[in-house]
Amino acid sequence: MSSPVSLRKFPYPYRSMFAICSDVDHATSLSAYVAFMTYLNTEKETCYGSGLGLELSNSFWFFNNDDDNQLSYFKGLSQNEMAFASICRALWASGHLDTLHTYGNFNKGGFQRGLAETALAELSRHGAKIPVWVNHGNDKNSQKIGTYTGCEGANPENPAYHLDLLSEHGTRFFWAGRTTHVAGQNASFSMGNQFQQKLQKLVLKTKYRKIQRPLPDPPNRLIIQSDMADGRQILEFQRFISRLGEVKNTDCNDLGLQLSEGNLTALINSAGFMLLYTHMNENLPADQALPDSVTKGFQRLKRYSDQQDILVSTSSRLLTYADHIQHLRWTVENLNGAQEIHLFRDDHRTLNPEDLRGLTFYTETPEKTILSVGGTPLSVHQNPRDSQGKTSVSIPWPALEFPL
Repeated sequence: MSSPVSLRKFPYPYRSMFAICSDVDHATSLSAYVAFMTYLNTEKETCYGSGLGLELSNSFWFFNNDDDNQLSYFKGLSQNEMAFASICRALWASGHLDTLHTYGNFNKGGFQRGLAETALAELSRHGAKIPVWVNHGNDKNSQKIGTYTGCEGANPENPAYHLDLLSEHGTRFFWAGRTTHVAGQNASFSMGNQFQQKLQKLVLKTKYRKIQRPLPDPPNRLIIQSDMADGRQILEFQRFISRLGEVKNTDCNDLGLQLSEGNLTALINSAGFMLLYTHMNENLPADQALPDSVTKGFQRLKRYSDQQDILVSTSSRLLTYADHIQHLRWTVENLNGAQEIHLFRDDHRTLNPEDLRGLTFYTETPEKTILSVGGTPLSVHQNPRDSQGKTSVSIPWPALEFPL
């Protein structure tokens, strides 16, 4: 007789998940970019202090069609590599550079499909896959993916069309402009979360009633399936900006406000997912300490990570995990005194065991529970009782190894 099983929302023993989804705009110093990523992802000594040893990712550009000095893989619109290129390749391979903030800065216009072909060919040449796309720029930046003014990347009648290329490359998650003031998506209905949702709905009806850009998702979902002009459907996600509108510039200096005690405890209490919207390299000091409020904000995040209240990870790992648990289905079979949980997706998408890392099932008999995909058993950990007093089994969640 099998014991009852159920899917735990987050990898054992965490109560929520968090990632920083940062736009690369105004990253001007390569040394600061590298030092900050080292500070976030290792325990090494840096100009920003002792490293936090967390797991956080960043974004990049291939091109820069502007005269300003910003980090890009290629110089201008050429195929001549900048110093940033070798850093990108190392971070692509490790999983710490998982977001394409469009192909580059084209706020003066000038984007053509051929540039997408060049960029994706470069990724292919190095065996790299970038799972996350984030829109950038004004209406002249026609490469954007979406359904509002200036988004032509999904329009097959426009020279800027490239969504087919991104889909073939394997990019799965798209940010098309939705930001939210609710701390925690796919969240439980805690009192605080309900209040934030009601407040946001009021703001949408008043302050934002004439805005044509994408608005927060009313059901507060992390990932929304959206139809594009070329007939494709994309997985569109939304990012958290602030609870009370206190953040103005979403630059490095605002990170202290975004990583406030109130925001992080609201995330934990709502048992939600959070992708933080920021430009963490904008106004990032080079070779000197971070603003005190920012240091304290990251130390706060580190504390909740160490307490196993918040699982801190990369944008792509968080989105991949959230997408899988949304579509995961299973059957239970008794086999020689053990119970085997057969995993599959309700949309028939193939399950890759590597993408199931962290998956946790509650079971009264963890020593007799097997997880399998396509008949192949998966390696699992047996977990002691968590904060709810339940035992479970988990597919291991290995930490990424920072390469720099």
